[in-house]
Amino acid sequence: MKQQQVALTVAGIVVTLFCFLGATSLGPVGAMLNFLTPLPICYLSMRFGMRVGFLAVVLVCLLLSLLVPFHSLVAYLGLFGFSSLLLPLLLRRGLAWDSSVALTVFVVTLAALVFFTTYLLVSGEAPGALIDQYLQAEIEQAMQVYQGAGLSDSQLQEMEEIARQVADFIRSTFFGLYVAGILTVQLLTLLLLQRFKKDNYQIAGTPFVAWRLPAPLIWVLILAGFSMLVPQDSLQLVARNGLAILLPLYFLQGLAVVNSFLQKKAYPPVLKGMIYLMVFVFNPLPLIVTGVGVFDLWIDFRRPRNKEI
Repeated sequence: MKQQQVALTVAGIVVTLFCFLGATSLGPVGAMLNFLTPLPICYLSMRFGMRVGFLAVVLVCLLLSLLVPFHSLVAYLGLFGFSSLLLPLLLRRGLAWDSSVALTVFVVTLAALVFFTTYLLVSGEAPGALIDQYLQAEIEQAMQVYQGAGLSDSQLQEMEEIARQVADFIRSTFFGLYVAGILTVQLLTLLLLQRFKKDNYQIAGTPFVAWRLPAPLIWVLILAGFSMLVPQDSLQLVARNGLAILLPLYFLQGLAVVNSFLQKKAYPPVLKGMIYLMVFVFNPLPLIVTGVGVFDLWIDFRRPRNKEI
């Protein structure tokens, strides 16, 4: 048992480094691996205890200090290292999975805001300028990838225009997208922890098939939606960031409705997998699923219907 624990801990550290560093060396595939960075240490913490998880985070930080600049080490701690300990700590204490995710997202976001504010005060930079620098670096990196793909000059100009439009959208919803990104990482980690748990640990909470958001939250969504119609930039900025956080939550509730429907059908696992893939990838299915999540409050799609004779 001790040998297995040591072997899995070493493997978890290696996989964590691979997922985190893959974002800069493997292109788009690496960016997807980045979302899995907290998973190995979360699994170690859930299976072997928080001491093992804490030791793994310390060792990862020591190795990263030798491999990457200091700001990348800080980025690991802020985005992944802290949450890879907090989420399993809450789950191991028996807190429901949705409350654990919500609290983890809140604490990580609060810590990021404190760090970001402190950095701005020390450096004297404006928040907008710092975000612009980040987005400009991302645009330049994307254009290098497109140039390497052998696109023509007209195609490169078109792709650059699209990249700048996306950057403008990100600039105006940066906070909301950041929180939504943290939420996505935690939910993906939770899903995979559920898949890998076997008899090694338990995860408390309402089964996903029956999960719902608190009913009063719908009024916050409605208020944010109507605020987008008010011709006031500051109000629209707040509403836009609020929608960036709320809409993924209602997409998740719509996904619970889809999950409930598929559990009642004797479809082959491959077909169910294809349906889930289409829900995420093919437009306008994500919008439809989000709408289902919104209207589930009133229609209750999962309520058993009496069949007419």
